[in-house]
Amino acid sequence: MKKVVTIILFLASISPSYSQSVSNMQKLGGANEFTSGGTPSGWHYAACWGYVADGREYAIIGHYAGTTVYDVTNPSNITNKGTVPGPGSFYNYREMKTYSHYLYIVSEGGSGVQIVDLQYLPDSISFVKNYTFPGYTRSHSISQDGRFLYLNGGNYNNGGVFILDLLDPVNPVKRGQWGTRYVHDCFVRNDTIYAAAISSGHMVFLNAVNKDSIKFIREFTYPSAVTHNAWTTDDRRILVTTDEGGTNHAILWDISDFSNQIRLSEITPYDGASMVHNAYIKGDSLYLAHYRAGVIVYDISNPLTPAEVGHYDTYPGVNSTAFQGCWNVYPYLPSGNIIASDIATGLYVLKLGKTTSINNQNVESADNFNLMQNYPNPFNPLTNITYYLPKQEYVKITVSDELGRQVAVLVNEVQQKGSYSAEFKADGLASGVYYYTINAGKFVSTKKMVLTK
Repeated sequence: MKKVVTIILFLASISPSYSQSVSNMQKLGGANEFTSGGTPSGWHYAACWGYVADGREYAIIGHYAGTTVYDVTNPSNITNKGTVPGPGSFYNYREMKTYSHYLYIVSEGGSGVQIVDLQYLPDSISFVKNYTFPGYTRSHSISQDGRFLYLNGGNYNNGGVFILDLLDPVNPVKRGQWGTRYVHDCFVRNDTIYAAAISSGHMVFLNAVNKDSIKFIREFTYPSAVTHNAWTTDDRRILVTTDEGGTNHAILWDISDFSNQIRLSEITPYDGASMVHNAYIKGDSLYLAHYRAGVIVYDISNPLTPAEVGHYDTYPGVNSTAFQGCWNVYPYLPSGNIIASDIATGLYVLKLGKTTSINNQNVESADNFNLMQNYPNPFNPLTNITYYLPKQEYVKITVSDELGRQVAVLVNEVQQKGSYSAEFKADGLASGVYYYTINAGKFVSTKKMVLTK
């Protein structure tokens, strides 16, 4: 049998176990000035982002009337520093990113990219111009890495992704493009584009080393995929994807072997009912904008068992998969404060409390051995068995049929602390129920899987 084992070493310290549902977040301040418009009714706000200059922190939020910059250095005294009007937008979608002292805004309403100069803060902001070119007037989302912008899901290039070079920040230059699939959003790190192709349900990896020629690397999909956005850890070993529909959840993947992804865990929110929107990773923490469930933060130092460490519900109504509640979250301010935007109630500045257990309902921590359910299951003929070792141990993983006859040995060696995945290839075996068992020191666990041919 072929064996594929991927090792992930976690160098950060492991936090204590956490409860399945905690609050552990407080609202420090907010702003809700734009409440008289929006389509459909009640859709007042869209995305948010952060900006820092001269020791002051700013929140940027899109809404039906345009985009507003707030000084949130003192969250109890938030001040409006200026609004860039319009353009009119389908469902008020607005996304934004910053580079140098400039703000770049896109929307479904047209006018291309709005460029705003932030150098006059804390006094004011200054609109520079709209950037367009023949055939391009709108984008659904915008990403940034270094001096390059990546525009997604617009009316150009089949709704794919294309690059703008900001060597001159007020006069962007269009560079390469990729348009094989519609790209709803993307994340870029080290010249790799992680593109969320929501319409086809694919996670696409693209090589953007040559900014004039984006190259396809590979893609993958999964059951019920409605891939909305993606983010990675700093070392690019762990990928999070969000499904705006389908599973409605966030999924963590091991992509340390870039040629093969391994599904580690699927995150169901504390309410069990809402739909995820956007995900961001900072260190060992995963921040989710989870529509009606609000902002949820997870410790993913052990990505096999993400532990919720805080949430703040921006939507007071009954949770469901409706498109209401928290649109976006931004966790990168130096103060540690968190910015969030709610579709109906605007800007929130939040603070995560100490990451301690709130009650006695603990989840399994990274101090424990863990054998995950194989994925996919049922399978034919390949499946992956993922497990976690909290310390060095001699590990043996075997597969047996319903009569207890051993049909495969997947692992039989000493392994170091970390997360692993063993591939089981069932060529030559009949359809039916099989059992896989791990023996690691005193830890023994068995799970069932189904082969369907």
